[in-house]
Amino acid sequence: MKKIAVLFAALGSLLSPSAAAENDRSSIITGVVDAIGPSAIGPSTSQAGPNAAWIGVVTLVAWRSDDGPVEVSPLRIEHPLGHGLPSSDPWMASFRPRMVVKIRIAGEVGTKGLWPFAKFAENLGEAEDRELVQAADPILNPPDFVDADLGRFVADPRLPDSFGGKAKWLGEDIDLTLTTESRDELADRAATAKKLLKNARQWQADAENKIVEKLYTLWVDEWRPEATPILSKAAFLGRLSKPALTIYEDGAFEMEFGDGDLFAGHWILVPGSLDEGIEDADIAG
Repeated sequence: MKKIAVLFAALGSLLSPSAAAENDRSSIITGVVDAIGPSAIGPSTSQAGPNAAWIGVVTLVAWRSDDGPVEVSPLRIEHPLGHGLPSSDPWMASFRPRMVVKIRIAGEVGTKGLWPFAKFAENLGEAEDRELVQAADPILNPPDFVDADLGRFVADPRLPDSFGGKAKWLGEDIDLTLTTESRDELADRAATAKKLLKNARQWQADAENKIVEKLYTLWVDEWRPEATPILSKAAFLGRLSKPALTIYEDGAFEMEFGDGDLFAGHWILVPGSLDEGIEDADIAG
């Protein structure tokens, strides 16, 4: 009986969480959290209901498995949350943007789509890893991008793939953002921006036509306060600000107009591309 008791004690030690973590060292991940920090994915429509739970997500921009080599393909780690608001879940509060953290994952790193993926098992706390911090620095703090014609663009501290600058649009200063997954693509984004700016008057007219087509009747019928006179289409457009521009890949862009309080402070978003022209207009935000 004594031998059996000793055997069960040994098995219990081997199967405890701390022992499992030690014996499955390949499942220990150390990494640098991205600039956004944890986020949450809501349940899909098919899962909606009183028991549907949110999924917490944290992305590591530089990471290693145990003492292995540094990886810089973003590693997405997911964890089921409770049924309350994600912002109040303790798991969400356990990660901060840009912190170095050690995590035990369930099994090993796999892939979801094109990127590394893992399921969370245990937060082992903050860690120190100078090599990881050095690898993450150019990702989290990329140098400014300078275009000879457009000037300087500075990376957004929370969205380092977005570079913000200024431009002139029909005589007014506007915000101009270049988005990219690779710094090598910034020159291409700048080229798209310059084509838009060169023909700003035509793009502005096309966007305004689409806004009237999609949103003018909506404002008259559903958003216009009672006793407010119906504005002419010209007066309606006159309430809008000049657009902020965001440039994407393959000549795609988005124009973001201030609504002049026509839609209770919502933005008016107008997507398009150099090849296809203005595609739509809608309210958001």
